[in-house]
Amino acid sequence: MFSVRSFAEMLAKDIVSAGGNTVFFTGAGISTESGIPDFRGPRGLWTRISPEVFDIENFYRDPDRGWKLYIEYIYDVVSRAAPNPAHRAIAQLEAMGLVKAVITQNIDRLHQKAGSRNVIELHGAYDEVECGWCGFRDRIEEYVEEFRRSGRAPRCPSCGKVLKPAVVYFGEPLPAAALAEAFTLARTCEIMVVIGTSLAVYPAALIPSEACRSSAKLYIVNLAPTPLDHLATAFTYARAGKVLPQVVEHVEKLMGTHASS
Repeated sequence: MFSVRSFAEMLAKDIVSAGGNTVFFTGAGISTESGIPDFRGPRGLWTRISPEVFDIENFYRDPDRGWKLYIEYIYDVVSRAAPNPAHRAIAQLEAMGLVKAVITQNIDRLHQKAGSRNVIELHGAYDEVECGWCGFRDRIEEYVEEFRRSGRAPRCPSCGKVLKPAVVYFGEPLPAAALAEAFTLARTCEIMVVIGTSLAVYPAALIPSEACRSSAKLYIVNLAPTPLDHLATAFTYARAGKVLPQVVEHVEKLMGTHASS
């Protein structure tokens, strides 16, 4: 394990050297500092509610209950959250032309709110609805308010079927286009930076492995060990909000040095 300082220095040098071909891969741990609980941690969501609640068959078996639980445990929590220093640091690196994309397992849209532009969402987005029958999609806000008034799951205005939040429930496949783009980025990037994920959810967890197989350098920031620590160029057990702003500081120094030489 590397100290935060040495990790940040190493990563900054490699990000600058990669010249815009760095990809970030983020999980729930990057957003815990924004007040969004993770899933498997000691205070995670699964300590308060069974994962089976968010199984797609259970949702369609009782969509009224499915919507109630989604709003209570996901929507109301996520909609109040704001980006933290880790999200802002990644967006800042992208604005400097050093980040090719962010691949995220998160549904919270905090990368976009921080200013990241190229974000691949593997598990959907909390603030949209979708129809599994006709493909209709829309912003979720008016449907949440409709449910609060009626207590009934909203229906698709196009086909009349039950709408669901546009997030990937257990038992659903990941969006094919997003998954394909993520694997393409993994195969072609020079640096992959994994932030805040145990790398325990598949198939998303295969993406950093693919980057390693394609000779990318792997950096990992997480509070606990991951199955890929032994393959990493460097890893550190620390909060992303502590590490990534230091990476930006080192990058700025390096870029300033380069600009003046």
